[in-house]
Formats: sequence, structure tokens, C-alpha cells
Amino acid sequence: MNQDYYQILRISHRANLEEIKAAFRKLARQYHPDLHPDNPEAEAEFKRICEAYEVLSDLAQRQLYDRTGTPEPRDSAPNAYDFYVRGAKKILEKNYRGAIAQYDRAIRLNPNFVEAYLKRAEVRHKLGDDRGALEDCRLALAIDPNYSDAYYYQGRARYRLGYTQSAIEAYNQAIAIEPDDGQAYYHRGVAHHDLNEMAMAVKDWQTAIAMFQAQGDGSGYKLARDSLRRLKKQRWRWGENPLGDGFFGASRIAGMTLLTLWDVARNPNGGLLNAYLRLDRGEAVAVGTVFAAIANCAFITGAFWGWRKWFIYSFFDLLLVGLVPFLALTVLGAIARFSWRRSGSWAGDIFVAGLTVLPTGFLALASAFSTQWGLPVAVALTVLGSSYTVLILYHGCTQINNLPESVAAIATPLFLLIAGWLTYIAFSALFF
Repeated sequence: MNQDYYQILRISHRANLEEIKAAFRKLARQYHPDLHPDNPEAEAEFKRICEAYEVLSDLAQRQLYDRTGTPEPRDSAPNAYDFYVRGAKKILEKNYRGAIAQYDRAIRLNPNFVEAYLKRAEVRHKLGDDRGALEDCRLALAIDPNYSDAYYYQGRARYRLGYTQSAIEAYNQAIAIEPDDGQAYYHRGVAHHDLNEMAMAVKDWQTAIAMFQAQGDGSGYKLARDSLRRLKKQRWRWGENPLGDGFFGASRIAGMTLLTLWDVARNPNGGLLNAYLRLDRGEAVAVGTVFAAIANCAFITGAFWGWRKWFIYSFFDLLLVGLVPFLALTVLGAIARFSWRRSGSWAGDIFVAGLTVLPTGFLALASAFSTQWGLPVAVALTVLGSSYTVLILYHGCTQINNLPESVAAIATPLFLLIAGWLTYIAFSALFF
């Protein structure tokens, strides 16, 4: 039984090429396999959508289909859309290199396959190849200058390369073409926030919330809602004392510190970014410094209670040693940002470093009681604290310092090793 391609794309028989393209883009987003893992029905529908688009977007094939009701017979060799679908499956398997290889083959068979360029740009962005993503966006826009997704990924790549204002311009173009693109609004809000344009960030996130809600995008809705809920208009400028309001300023920082701790403890992935987005630079520095101070106090307390029979040291000696990992992680984060030309700031480096050393500080405190608690409890606390340390630093590298996932996977253990090594050197110099 032949399928009605017009019905599959939900368009009339009089639809022009632009209407066919628009219908395909909308449905392809809705049924794309990487949005519906382990759902064979969605995958089958996606294939039907690709098949319908392949026929109706080609004038000769469409005329034949309109006359006979059947498409032109295909040979058994895979076509560009087959490789496109295979690329989507590779993404589901997180085999990103394999996905790129499939999109390469699709583009070789059909050099005007805009969607393949854009999926390849998306995968390259995931791998940290933002310049490659920008090139794919350029090629896609050369074929179709009115493709909003090309501007969207252009904005994502530019932002991570540190070109924040240029990223906003790309998001502007994406929104001008597709005014209901909630993701473009959300990420433009992130870019405005990065530039301390708080009122514009609030407006973009409010719009994104409404769009995500209308479109039934639960994860996008929650992300934008939480970002907006926690965002406050900038009250302190860089270089001013964030505790300048006296008691009320200190109370505000204490409240933000507790909220951040709650968010990150519940979810080191999403909670870390949401906590950071509600802070301006002065607040991020203050909160990160508070966490570092708490970690250092925990370390000093644990050392005085549990280690004095092995070492002779002063409070000042311990204070200096306890500062080493915090300072090391702050500097290493900045070096990584500059090396890969990523957007971000010293405030983000301090915020991530302060949170990263917190679990280690509590582990030092817990070590003073390890003999009373016994080995099983000590091992459990060590695993828990170490896991949080790694998760916080990794997600801080990817979400706040905007490092590629592949770079963050190497940087996380490397940073911890360097910070630990420097701490050991400081400890040895003071106590031996």
C-alpha cells in the first residue's frame, strides 16, 4: 500500500518548496531518533518523513509521484537519507566519530543536504570542534540562508569560542527566522547573562519558559524556569565589596551559599550551572571564596583533632597548606580557558574551585573520627566525597568554563593530580 507523502508531511498538495522544507524541519525535529532513544515507532516515522521529503523536494520526482501516486523506483544502494538516519543512530550510541562519518557519506551523495551539515555541526560541537561546527553552519547557510538551526548552532559555537556578542547576533537571526525557537531564546539569555545584561537575560528566559511550556518540552522548561527563578538583577559591580551592605549583605551571601550547596548536592550536573547563573560576578566570587574558607576550616579542624600526634604544626601552617588546592584549581581553570579560548571569567574559576575543594575539606575533617567510625564508614565517605569532587570539577569545566567534553575528561583528573601534588609539596616543605 502506497503512502501519501503529503499526508506524512502534513501539507497540502499545492504546497511550495519552502512550505515542504518548513514541514520537514518541524517534523524531523519532533521525531528525530536522538530525541526518542529505544523508540522504534519514532525511528520508523522519521524514516517516512525523510522519504517523503526526498521525493517532494525534488521537482522531477514530485511530478512523477503526483501523476502515478508512486515514487520513482530506487536501486538497492543506500542513499543520502539512509546515511543520515544511520548518523542519528550513531549519536544515540554516543559514537560521535561514527556519526560524523555517516554524515560525511550523506553529504558526498547529496552536497545540498542542509540537514546533514547541521547534524554534523551539532556533533562537532559536542566533540569540542567548534570551528568545524562553524564551517558546517557556513556551508549550510550558503545552500539555504533562511535556515534557523544553522544560526542557532553558529551561536552555540561562537559562544563557546568566547565570541559572546557575535553569538547573540547569530541567535537574533535564528529567532528572526523562527520566532518560536525556545532554545535560541534560552541560550541568548545565557549570553546576555554572561555580558551582565540582566534585564535582557530575564526577558529571554521568560520567553523561553512560555515557549517550552507550550511545546511540551519539560526539560527545557525546567532549565529556563530555574535559571530565571534564581537570577537577580546585578547589585554589585566587579571590584566592589559584595558584603558592602553589612549584616544584610553577609546574610544574602550566606543564603546564596546554602542554596548553591543544596542545588549541587542534589544534582552536580544541572544544579551547578543553575546555581552559577543566578549569581553575578561579585556574588560568584563571594560564594566560591566562602566554600573555600569552609573547606579550609574543615581541613584545619580535622588536622588539629586527628593528626597532631604525627605532626607538629601551627594554625598558620595549616592555613597556608589548605589554600594551595583552591588557588591551584582556580589558576588551572583560567589557564584552560585561555588555552582553548573559551568564554568565562575569573569569577567562574573561583566559584568552581571553591565548590571542588569543599568535599575534600570535609573528608579531612571526617578522617579525624575514622578510628571511631570504623573502616566501612570511612571507605563510604571517601568514595562519596571523591565522587562529588570529580563530578563538580568536570561539570564546572564543561558548563561554566565551556571546555569541550573531551578536554574536560582529561583536564579533570589532571587538575586534581596537579593540585594534590602542589599540596603535598607545600605540606612537605612546612612539616618535614
